[in-house]
Amino acid sequence: MSELVWDEGMSVGIDAIDEDHKQIIAILAKLSSKRCHDISNKVIEDIFRELEIYVELHFNREERLLEKANYKDLIKHKASHQKFIDELPKLKEQWLSEDNNMCCEKITSFLNHWLVNHILKEDFDYIGALQNSTDLDVQQLNKAGNSIANGLLNRIENNSLLARFSRIISKKIKLNIRVFFIAFIPIFGVLLLSILVIKDNYQEYKNKTLLLSLNNIIMQVDNVSHSLQSERGLSSGVVSTNNQSLVNALLKQRLVTDQAMKQLFSLLENEIDPSVQENIHSYFELVRLNIEKLNDYRHNLDSQSERFPEVYNSYTLLIQHLLSISENLTDVDMTSSLANNISAINSMLLFKEYMGQIRAIGMNMVQGNNDDIYSNLDVSLLVGQQLHALRVFKSSANNQQIKACADFCHETKYIAMLKQLFFHTMNDHAMDEKSQYWFDSMSKKIDDLKVITGTLTLNLNNTVTAESQSLRLKYFAIFVALSVFLLVMILFSSILNFSIINPIRRITYALNNMSKGNLTVHLEPPTIDDEIGSIKTACEELRRKLLQVGIFKSVVDSQKKELAHTKSQQEHFKMLAYTDALTGAVNRHQFNSVLDEEILRANREHQDLSILMLDIDNFKKINDTFGHGIGDEVLVMFYNTCKKFARNDDVVARIGGEEFVIVLPKTNSQSAYQFADRLREQIQDIDIFVDDNTLKFTVSIGVSQWNDDVFSNAVDFVADADKLLYKAKNKGKNRVISA
Repeated sequence: MSELVWDEGMSVGIDAIDEDHKQIIAILAKLSSKRCHDISNKVIEDIFRELEIYVELHFNREERLLEKANYKDLIKHKASHQKFIDELPKLKEQWLSEDNNMCCEKITSFLNHWLVNHILKEDFDYIGALQNSTDLDVQQLNKAGNSIANGLLNRIENNSLLARFSRIISKKIKLNIRVFFIAFIPIFGVLLLSILVIKDNYQEYKNKTLLLSLNNIIMQVDNVSHSLQSERGLSSGVVSTNNQSLVNALLKQRLVTDQAMKQLFSLLENEIDPSVQENIHSYFELVRLNIEKLNDYRHNLDSQSERFPEVYNSYTLLIQHLLSISENLTDVDMTSSLANNISAINSMLLFKEYMGQIRAIGMNMVQGNNDDIYSNLDVSLLVGQQLHALRVFKSSANNQQIKACADFCHETKYIAMLKQLFFHTMNDHAMDEKSQYWFDSMSKKIDDLKVITGTLTLNLNNTVTAESQSLRLKYFAIFVALSVFLLVMILFSSILNFSIINPIRRITYALNNMSKGNLTVHLEPPTIDDEIGSIKTACEELRRKLLQVGIFKSVVDSQKKELAHTKSQQEHFKMLAYTDALTGAVNRHQFNSVLDEEILRANREHQDLSILMLDIDNFKKINDTFGHGIGDEVLVMFYNTCKKFARNDDVVARIGGEEFVIVLPKTNSQSAYQFADRLREQIQDIDIFVDDNTLKFTVSIGVSQWNDDVFSNAVDFVADADKLLYKAKNKGKNRVISA
């Protein structure tokens, strides 16, 4: 029986109590030191009497100490003591009456477990009450610092003002409240200010930046479309009149157009927001394709292979695609009060484009005899579209933009102006002057519209820039306020964090010591019922459990060794029962069982089964000549060769002195014969060196295949193989004979 031993981790910090525990362990060791039958009844009586006296003495000392410390669970503790005192006579009587090893082991194990539980559970629970007691007698019994490890633990404390203040907080405020202050106040402040910054400032600033980007696109689109409109008007005039002055003006305008397009492409490809690029991508690609065809239009125009409708339509389609870019910018996701300004500017750009188309159509009409420009259906439709664009402009524009629109926003005035200008062109000028006058007059109106769109985009740009600067200043002010707030919160949170970190450091220190096997570090009892207090309690419980494991480790190891030895002995005896002691081959008894099973399987599954009966030739002569030691070596080497040559399912058995049998499942006589002959050749090549001589030996083999029509049982089967073996012997040995 294994003995219980004292471990320093079992110390409760009171010398008198620890000495009692050691004495009780020593008494229990007397019961564990010998086997049951080796201890006389008188010795048992004396040991139990001594145990009863000392346990009662220990309990009285412990109870007086706990009464002075005002231990809250004293009544429960006394009840546990009395229960054990009442149990001891019963245990002694059971030991004396049953008097067997199992009973003794059971009683000894119970006493050991009781003592460990008494120390590590019941007695450790009152350590905190003793440490916090104000009674002078109890304080004098307390060990100074409890242990060297606990002294080191106290010295790792941070004694700064911050640490001392945090310790006060940790003793007065529960952890969940501290965590609430640490997490909620900074997070709430940061969240509140972040929402203010992001929602009321950053997003607005981003929208302003996006508006600036959109405005830049509109300005460039305006420039390119205006240049293309002029080029379209001049091209229409050249087709209609072939006026040289118009041709020269057209060539100059083309250069202006190319430069404007280059600037637009650079802006669209490199300088705008990805979200904007995504919205206008398809329109941008259409513009790119049409611009690639522009040189073809120009070439055809210069070669006079284009007529007015083709020239007009090609330019108009290109400008429409171009304006679609600016028109589609209103679909960009932005939340700004200035977003309607984009729609107003787009409406004015469309109005100007329709006027450019009227100019181009008019260049063709002045060569006829029309007195009224509205006699042309296309012009009438264009004017209607202009009026619609004006209405959209008025609904989207602010007062400043409407004021900048001037007379163009008066529908009746505009219609009358257009009608009067055409009438004046047709009636007050010579035929060769009409085209030039119409072009110049309409171009002036379009240029005026260009000034208006430029003013609108410039005003929008200035407004957005000013608001962006204001937002940046506001953002900076909020950032400063947020920084100050966070600094204050960090300082306050640091104090609260210290109040959490220090207790956790103590727990971590204790756990690290446990991981290294040092179970002597006692954590101070929690002063407040919170989460860290629960962790301390759990950590202390873990330490006690680890002590229990360590204390009973020797008992468990002893039991494991005993079980392992028993199992090893069982395996050894089992092996001896089934195998030949010399060679390790299956013995005759086990061979009979194996062969019966294989015959049943062969009959049931209709499979082949063969056996080889082997006998070492002249084995008696080897024994007589070289001695039994060499004979045994021959037998072992013979078996090892057979075993190595056999398959996993084959069974090699020794059934006599030098007689062996190999069972070959799923093998017919022909395959068995081939196997046996190869084995025979392997055997005859074996060399055994004895002194200066080389010993060689051979084997004779009989091969038989199972046939349930011929053999009635395994005995007949083996007898047939044995008969064939002796036939091989009679024919000169070192050979294989098969039926």
